Amino acid sequence: MTRGTDITQFRRTYATRNEGSFPDTLDVRLKKESDKKYGENPNQHCATYAVESIDGRDASTIARLTGLRTVRSDTGGKGGLSATNEMDITRAMRVLSYFEVPAAVIMKHTIVSAFAKKTQPSQTQGELFRLARDADRQSNFGGTAVFNTPLSRETAEALYELRGQSSFFVDVLAASDYDEGVLDFVQKQSANVRIAQFTNLGLAHLPRFKGDNAHGLMSLKEMDTGRMIVQDPYLTSIRGARDLVLDPMVVDKEGVAHVIQRGPTPRELDDLVTAWWLNLAGVKSNGIVVVRNGVTQAVGSGQVERFGAVAQCIVKGMQKAMDREGIRYDSLRGIAGYENLKDNPFKGASASSDAFFPFPDSVEIFGRVGVSAIVQPYGSIHDAEVIDAANKYNMAMPATLERCFKHNGS
Repeated sequence: MTRGTDITQFRRTYATRNEGSFPDTLDVRLKKESDKKYGENPNQHCATYAVESIDGRDASTIARLTGLRTVRSDTGGKGGLSATNEMDITRAMRVLSYFEVPAAVIMKHTIVSAFAKKTQPSQTQGELFRLARDADRQSNFGGTAVFNTPLSRETAEALYELRGQSSFFVDVLAASDYDEGVLDFVQKQSANVRIAQFTNLGLAHLPRFKGDNAHGLMSLKEMDTGRMIVQDPYLTSIRGARDLVLDPMVVDKEGVAHVIQRGPTPRELDDLVTAWWLNLAGVKSNGIVVVRNGVTQAVGSGQVERFGAVAQCIVKGMQKAMDREGIRYDSLRGIAGYENLKDNPFKGASASSDAFFPFPDSVEIFGRVGVSAIVQPYGSIHDAEVIDAANKYNMAMPATLERCFKHNGS
């Protein structure tokens, strides 16, 4: 067998039972924190509750660690935070908890709309916001902008610098803190923006990686039948680039070894990890995230087929790039005209997939538009053909050997 990581039988993982030791009854005690403006829709009443205990075990420290407070009163900013606002902020906090460098994320409907992190020493928070904003102004319209560093005056001014030139605006703003005078400036610019502050990026203290202390936490998901799905919190094995499986992936098919021919560059590695973390924390399955130099180029989320998520991602990325360069986008002809782009957003970009590619078509189209590296779990019956497609375009394709499906919101 060719040297490398043999994943010929890895797909059996998805057919193997992995039962836990959950109790026959589960008591969850909740304490109301606040009433919301309304729920997910204006005709739904809503309140936020903190978990006090799970099965008799004290869980009140969770609420303290993930402190979130409203800066301005509920009488302002369109009546305060709604359920969707708080869900967007909390999901953004989860996303940002994976990054130790300054970063900006814009959320829409609990999905990462755009993201940018600091990759150069000279980059300011305002520049990161502009990179995220301009990655997809159309999708970012009315979004929730969240920062893991105190909001600066430069960034506050950038929030409103397109006024009169574009319909872009931020509906909700959240940060770990606000520099002196920034809140007054923002409130003078817009009486309707809702502003929140998390007392610390507490989600960084919650378990995110395998080996972290899970504090008896459980993931609860409601179903319309009056039942709850109870599972362990998702813990990834990917703490950084060193945890990706970089040995060449090898699949033996009918006596022929199919082997990934190229490993990722340091730049690709960093973008691959960023794309993976964004996928597991801020995208719904089927999920595809493309990152270049620490900035999202496009996101495909919540699609019913993996190729559909890839195609959505590519069309959106090309369309937004054409918008940035002033090339007319013809919705009747798809992405016709993208060949004239000065900057193809996918050239040299890295992509993550939250699950394996069932067929090589997704890798093929990524190769055609210029994506140079992909990270994925592997485990498809067609892994051999997927590897061949990656080699055809000289693409690196390391493995996570774990899937990060995200269903039903949280």
